[in-house]
Amino acid sequence: MLNNTRRILNFRNFILPLLILILLSFTFESCFLFKERTFDVEKIEFILTLDDGTKLDCTKLYPNENPPPNGWPALIYCHGFGQNKLEDLEDAEKLAKRGCYTLVYSMRGQGLSTGLSNLISIVEANDFVQVVEYVQKEPFVNKSRIGAVGGSQGGTIPFMAACNGLNLRCIVSDIGTPELSNTWIENNCVKMTLLWSLSYNSTTVRYNPTVKSMRSWILEDTPEKWDSLIYYLPQGRDFLDKVSENKTPIMLSNVWQDKFFNAYGIIKTIELLDAPYRMYFGTFDAHGADPFKPQIHYVDSLSALWIDYWLRDKHNGCLDSSKYICVSSEFPRTPGENQWMWNWKAVYSNTFPLEGVENVKFYFSPDNELVTTPSDSYDDTIILPNILTDTTLTMIESVNREFTGDVFNSKFIKNELIFETPPLTKLCRLAGTPFVNLVYESDAEIAQFNFQIWEIKPDGDAYIVTRANFTDRMIEPNVITERLFNGLASSHVFSKNSKIRIVITNLDNIKDDPFLRTNPYVLPSLENARNIIYTSQINPTYIDLPLIDYASE
Repeated sequence: MLNNTRRILNFRNFILPLLILILLSFTFESCFLFKERTFDVEKIEFILTLDDGTKLDCTKLYPNENPPPNGWPALIYCHGFGQNKLEDLEDAEKLAKRGCYTLVYSMRGQGLSTGLSNLISIVEANDFVQVVEYVQKEPFVNKSRIGAVGGSQGGTIPFMAACNGLNLRCIVSDIGTPELSNTWIENNCVKMTLLWSLSYNSTTVRYNPTVKSMRSWILEDTPEKWDSLIYYLPQGRDFLDKVSENKTPIMLSNVWQDKFFNAYGIIKTIELLDAPYRMYFGTFDAHGADPFKPQIHYVDSLSALWIDYWLRDKHNGCLDSSKYICVSSEFPRTPGENQWMWNWKAVYSNTFPLEGVENVKFYFSPDNELVTTPSDSYDDTIILPNILTDTTLTMIESVNREFTGDVFNSKFIKNELIFETPPLTKLCRLAGTPFVNLVYESDAEIAQFNFQIWEIKPDGDAYIVTRANFTDRMIEPNVITERLFNGLASSHVFSKNSKIRIVITNLDNIKDDPFLRTNPYVLPSLENARNIIYTSQINPTYIDLPLIDYASE
C-alpha cells in the first residue's frame, strides 16, 4: 500500500508539472497565434494651412503598406490646453502600428502652430473641422471610419464641432464640457483655474487680444470689468443648447474633483444626447483629481473599447455594457505618489440619477446642526462677516501672495461657520449635484458664500468631498434675497457613524490641497460686508444633497 502511494505521488510529481507545462505552452502558442498584427509605420511631419492663413503643425502616421479595400480607419488626437501635438504622439504611433491612420496636431497659438488662441472656442472647433476635411481627402483613409480623441481642450473641441454639424464615426471626450464659460464663472464666481489658464506665458499659449484682456479684467476686480468678462467669455464657448444636434457616438469621461470644469455640465447632456453614448464619472490623473492608478487604467480601457468598436469594427460588447459608470470616493485616504488619495468604489448603472437617489434637504440651525426639518423659529439668523482690516488689499496682491502668509492674513480675515449632522446609522452614498437654497442679506454691494461638504469620521479624521459657491455682485443692500444655485457634482460614500459637515466660509481654500495649494477654489470678495444668512421657518436656508440610503440617529 505504501509503495502504491509513493507511485501515485511520483506520478503526480511528474505528470502534473508536465501537464502544466503543456497547458502553458498551449496558452503561449494561442496568444501568439491570435496576437494582433503590428505594422511598420510611416511618419510624416507637415504643415496644414487653414482658411485664415493659420499654419498648424501636424504629424500623420499610418501603416507602411497597402491599405485594406476601404482604407485605414483614422483617429485624430486633440491635445489639452497649453500642450502640443507631442502630448499624443506616442499613443498615435501605437495605434498606427495596429492598423490605423492617426494624426496629431498643435492647436492654434500652441506648440509650433501659428495663429492666436481663442481659449477653447468655436474658432478652434472650426480649425478641427478643417483637419477632419484634410483626413477625409487622404486616398488611403476609410472616410466612414474617422474618429477623434482628447481631454480637456482636446475633449471639448471635437464635441463642440460635432454639435455644430460635423459627422464623425466616434469621439472619446475626457474632462470636456459643453458649458465651458459657465463652469469657469459659475454662480458669478471666478475660478482660480480660469485665472491660471489666462496667465500662461507666450511660450505656452499665445492669446488673441480679447482673451489676453480677460486676465486684467479679473485682477482689476471691478463691476465694470466683471461685466466685460461675463459678456465676452461665453461667446462661442458654451454649446449645451446644441448637444441634441450631435449625431456622433461619444464616450464621455469626467472626474468629480475637477478644479476646472463641473461634471454637472455633462450630467445635463443626458436628456439631450440622441447619439449612442457611455459616461464615466470618477477619477483619473486630470484637473486636480486623484491619480488613482486602477481607475486611470480602467478609463484607458473604456476608451480603447470605444475606439475599437466604432473604428475597427471590433464587436467587444461596449454598447451592451452599463451606460453609466459612477465611481465614488470613500475613506480611508491612503498615500499616493505625491498626495493622499481616497479609495474609490464603482457602481454600474443604465440610469442616471442612480437608482435609490433621494434629494435630502438639510437645514442650517443657529446651534450649528444640520437637520432635516426647518426651524420652528421665525427670526433665526447667522452671520458670515467678510472682514478686510486693510481695504487697500487688491486681488493682484492676494493672488501674488497665494492667499496666505502673515501679510495677507493680517489684511483678510477668513471666517467659517460649521454645521454637522448626527452620526450616520449606516453607509450612504452621495451621487449627483448638490443645490443650495440661500436666504440672505448684506450691507455691501457684493457678497460671497462658499459651502464646503465634508465627511467627519468618529476619530476626527476629515476631508472635503465637494463644494458649492455663489457670489452676488448686484446686491441691493439690506434687502432679504433668496437664491437657488447648484454645487459641484460628485459621488462619495459616507461611512457608518461618520457625520456630514457643511462649512460656510468667505475664503474657499483648505489645508494641504495638493492642486490648489493655499489658493481658493474661487476668488473671494475683497469688500467688507456683514452677510446675514436666514435660518428661520419663513426664510429657510438649506442644502439639498442627492443621497442613497441616508439615515442618522
